[in-house]
Amino acid sequence: MPLLGEKVSMRYKYIENIYNNVRGVDRDSLSTLYNYLRDYDCVIIYGSGRSYAAIKIAMSQYSKVRGAPFILTPEDPGFPGNNMFEALDILRDRFSKIFLLINSGSGESLEPLIVAKDYVNYIEENRVKNLALGVITSKRESSLGKLAKDYGVLVHLRGREEHKLDDFLTSGIMGDTFELGSLMLLTALIKSIYLGSIDSFMDIVDTYYNRIYDLLERYVDSKTFGIMVDMMARRSNVFIGGRGSAHEVATMLVIRLNHIKYAIGDHVYRARGSNTPRPRPGDLGILISCSGETPAVISWARSLQASGAYVVAIVGNPNSLLARIVDNKIIIDSRPIERYVPRDFYLYSSFLLSPLPIKLIERFKEEGLVLPESILRYYHSIVE
Repeated sequence: MPLLGEKVSMRYKYIENIYNNVRGVDRDSLSTLYNYLRDYDCVIIYGSGRSYAAIKIAMSQYSKVRGAPFILTPEDPGFPGNNMFEALDILRDRFSKIFLLINSGSGESLEPLIVAKDYVNYIEENRVKNLALGVITSKRESSLGKLAKDYGVLVHLRGREEHKLDDFLTSGIMGDTFELGSLMLLTALIKSIYLGSIDSFMDIVDTYYNRIYDLLERYVDSKTFGIMVDMMARRSNVFIGGRGSAHEVATMLVIRLNHIKYAIGDHVYRARGSNTPRPRPGDLGILISCSGETPAVISWARSLQASGAYVVAIVGNPNSLLARIVDNKIIIDSRPIERYVPRDFYLYSSFLLSPLPIKLIERFKEEGLVLPESILRYYHSIVE
């Protein structure tokens, strides 16, 4: 089993914990989830907050695989109904096997729980087969966990244990251990489906872990990372953007950083958000793109630069237009990008960006500003 480097292990132990948690998932439940995802022709995914972003990142890559099931969420414009009861009547005419997969660390997230209860009530009232529920959670005895035991598969993934704020080196920021762990688990499972065997899962997880370690070693103490922390430690707003799966990577980072910046009177925005203001000189832009050629992201980069903001690109193609027009960039080389192949760029960029909030808190502590735990918890929205 690969070992995390001593330097990174001491400073960012939550990465090592994530790896161990994913490897510790029960093999039978993992195989059952693998079979549902491989064999069912329609998969509905849901979650809340960063857990929702994590499952969308992974499953968006599954949709690229040839022969993948039809994948949708209850929030998609094309979801055929105002609730699960209406939707299932229509979906059952189109698909023979339907699988609802929910990602929830607590197992008690309100909206996913409502969807899951409607789903199992539909099964009971209509006495139908070929409908199954899967839940990934840290809480076996949670409401969602109990439903999954009865109607499909419960995948127990550690990571939502209680931690003190000062334990963020071990637990990550605000539950990172579960959210990033579920992203690694699902991404590795989908790569296993692509390769044709669940037996490849552990080797894939090992590969991911070692590559994440290499990226952390290369970039966490780099000039570019340091500049981002310097910019965020000032009175400034932060703009984070991406399209497609990169949008979900940006969402995870926005949620992490906003609790810290908002506590000191600043804001973190998603590019093209409904409440996104005009950038100002001294603001920071972080743009994420696997191809580096996405027109919207290129436009955002130029607009941020024109406004006097400092722009950093997380990009998968070092020869792309985005890499050429942005001076400060982090390259997660993802070439060649082939059709029908799930991409690991979004997993790696999510992990690589996760130390940013930790380094920002460390910087504030160095400068004598210790953010009270009560403030950070207050800004962790109860409707996330």
